Amino acid sequence: MDASGITISRVRRESLFEMKKEHYHSFYEIYYLLSGNRKFFVDNKVYHVKSGDLMVIARDEIHRTTYYSEGIHERIALCVTEEAVQRLIDEIGENTFQECLKQHQLTIPVNRRTYLEDLFEKLLLEKHLQENGSNDEFADVLCRRYCEEILLFIIRCQRYADTERINMERIEKNFKYDIRDTEIESAAVYMSSHFKENITLKKMADISCMSESYFSKRFKQVTGFGFKEYLNELRIRYACSLLLTTEKSITQIAAECGFMDSNYFGDAFRKKKNVSPRQYRKMNIV
Repeated sequence: MDASGITISRVRRESLFEMKKEHYHSFYEIYYLLSGNRKFFVDNKVYHVKSGDLMVIARDEIHRTTYYSEGIHERIALCVTEEAVQRLIDEIGENTFQECLKQHQLTIPVNRRTYLEDLFEKLLLEKHLQENGSNDEFADVLCRRYCEEILLFIIRCQRYADTERINMERIEKNFKYDIRDTEIESAAVYMSSHFKENITLKKMADISCMSESYFSKRFKQVTGFGFKEYLNELRIRYACSLLLTTEKSITQIAAECGFMDSNYFGDAFRKKKNVSPRQYRKMNIV
């Protein structure tokens, strides 16, 4: 934990990784699983955590993570002291703040995950700039604000989780969903967790039990994205974070993001961002 009372890391680990032993600490930990599956032991209870789930670990709670299925997983871990967010506690009250720590596991709604992940990315970038001496006098304040917004987001999600569940049950009773829409939604969720792999139209069509042409048509109708367009969107968003937070080569980043050809990666990136990957890195890291 650094002097600011806020640390954050994004880590991708190979299959079968587990913490060697349980531990506890004097700060709060927010653990968000971007992809994969994990088993979490917290305060004498076991939680099965999947992509899109968030775990809240309070101070001095013994916890440990391990695997319950093979496969790579990627997570973001935000650690924060109470002192770092004292302003937020004063504004919303100690009771409200502690509310967000009562429920260890929270599944973030699919349509809200991008919002949360963008906040994490902003904080990751700001801390990265600090570590490399590129910060200014506003850096600590900005980090605290991002951290406060993340905590407020969690409190909101937890507070309204039951209300949203009841509303969704009511909607499902009144409307008949097209089963093909839910299959496309499942395909999009799968792609968001496996975009680093060699995903093809044929593979996704097979998973969805559709022909390639029909899957492509339905995907566009349901999501508004073409299949390849959506896949590149996921990969380029991840590439941006690697360009800003690592010193990996363009070729390495292309491969890690799922692009089989670094030249194609460069073309797709330029089409989306209007600059090359190398220019993007140079423009955003001062």
